[in-house]
Amino acid sequence: MKMELRVQDTELRANSDGSLTVSGYVNKTGQLSEILGVTKRFKEKIAKGAFSRAIQFAKRDVDFLAEHKGDLILASTRNGSLQLNEDEQGLFMSAKVTPTSWGKDYYELINSGILRNMSFGFRTIKDSWKQIESNLYERTIEELELFEVSVVKNPAYSQSTIAARGIDLVEEVEIPTNLKMSNIKTENSVNKQKEINNSMKTEHRYGTTYKNEVEEKRTLESQAFNAFVAGEVQEARTLGIQTTAGNGAVIPTAVADTLVEKLEESSPVFARARKFPSVAGTLRIARETSVGTGAFVGEGQSLTEGIIELGHIDLAQKRVGAYMALTMQLINDSAMNMAEYIPNLLAKRTFKAVEKSILRGTLDEDFNGIVPNEEIGKFTLPMTVTDVELLDKMLDMVTSIHPEYLQGSAFIVSRPFFNRLSKLKDGAGHFYMQNGIINGRPTYTFLGLELAVTSSLDEGTDVGQVPCVFGNIEAGYAVMIKKDPQLITIQDTEQALRGSVGFLFDAYMDGAVYNPDALAKLTITT
Repeated sequence: MKMELRVQDTELRANSDGSLTVSGYVNKTGQLSEILGVTKRFKEKIAKGAFSRAIQFAKRDVDFLAEHKGDLILASTRNGSLQLNEDEQGLFMSAKVTPTSWGKDYYELINSGILRNMSFGFRTIKDSWKQIESNLYERTIEELELFEVSVVKNPAYSQSTIAARGIDLVEEVEIPTNLKMSNIKTENSVNKQKEINNSMKTEHRYGTTYKNEVEEKRTLESQAFNAFVAGEVQEARTLGIQTTAGNGAVIPTAVADTLVEKLEESSPVFARARKFPSVAGTLRIARETSVGTGAFVGEGQSLTEGIIELGHIDLAQKRVGAYMALTMQLINDSAMNMAEYIPNLLAKRTFKAVEKSILRGTLDEDFNGIVPNEEIGKFTLPMTVTDVELLDKMLDMVTSIHPEYLQGSAFIVSRPFFNRLSKLKDGAGHFYMQNGIINGRPTYTFLGLELAVTSSLDEGTDVGQVPCVFGNIEAGYAVMIKKDPQLITIQDTEQALRGSVGFLFDAYMDGAVYNPDALAKLTITT
């Protein structure tokens, strides 16, 4: 069964009469949360009345827990020591803490003000979504099943504790695809009345029809990875981690795939390249090199066969990766989701090598880069030019690309060349470079087209340097990523003596220009 956790930054108060009674708001209904999610962001609110219906038609007792730990029950609706009620503001709880040893301890922590945040665990029954801007959505939870409420110090600790106990926790909510600027509703049961009649079956996953087994598997694998990094090896094995000699482990592919997603976020060039599915051996991509023409013919005459020549590019596999070591002190003190944190760091190290290979690759172990490709249209720019001449050359590059490829084209430039372009003005004194919104993301535009900065191109200050590439990279450059990239942890004797854990990301991919007509490059001359 899937459960979500939400933390509410509200104050939990202790009764001043010493009766071990605490109270506070678990959630303020109708109020949007902070931005949730990682790769797909959303804000969330609980609809008014949702908690009332959850309490009225509850199928099980609701417990008041410490840090979401099932063995640290402080109170429960089972014996009336926990009272839950939804009022005009939201879900209000009042609990008489059972005077166990931990109950007294947690009461003192609440009374002293050390613990004051509330959290609740629930399962979505019915929700609705709407897109409010690119990659930002609003979710309204209209019906839910309430499992427990907890007093917590911070959400990261709560999630890791639940993962260690093997509870199936939702860490990343899947947002429906193809949302328009209107609500899209998803329900588990045929209608609300059937839900109220308790006909909803427990095997419904997470409460929405768009949550599938692949998403659930990914969540479990992330939990397994977090458990392994935290030193809970047996728990990690239970959740699917395959340990190796030397106390290392081959991390599930869903975690390694997160790095590929982060790589796209980090590298504008890699993100734009067309991704081809992996195949066994070499992937051959056909491309036309010359085309015969059609013709009109008279009645009874034969059409002449046109001469069509096809060339091809071959994508094999090149090894790319990054290695990093983290101290156990950092891991133990960080209180963060390592399945997100580590791929983020490795992506920053990996994307520079991948992006440089896409743009400049010439060696056998590199991709076939854009700049060295002789078929790509080459424009020359003297070292000393006026602003008008520079602008004319940039316009020439734009007009050289077939209109079919202009939509989606972008300038990829080095930082020094970016600085140079940013100073160009029109006759009215307006800058040609603007801050704009492309695909919902704030970005720079030049001549109305997107502009991205990279460290993999030349400064443009010496003869022979290439400071700018222009065109539709998706239409011109192909990347194949081999299946099952691996993220491997290394905990050998050397790492143990240093008190650290090593993380090695291995991937096999290849890239090459497959349509040079969609691209152009600028070279500095005397």
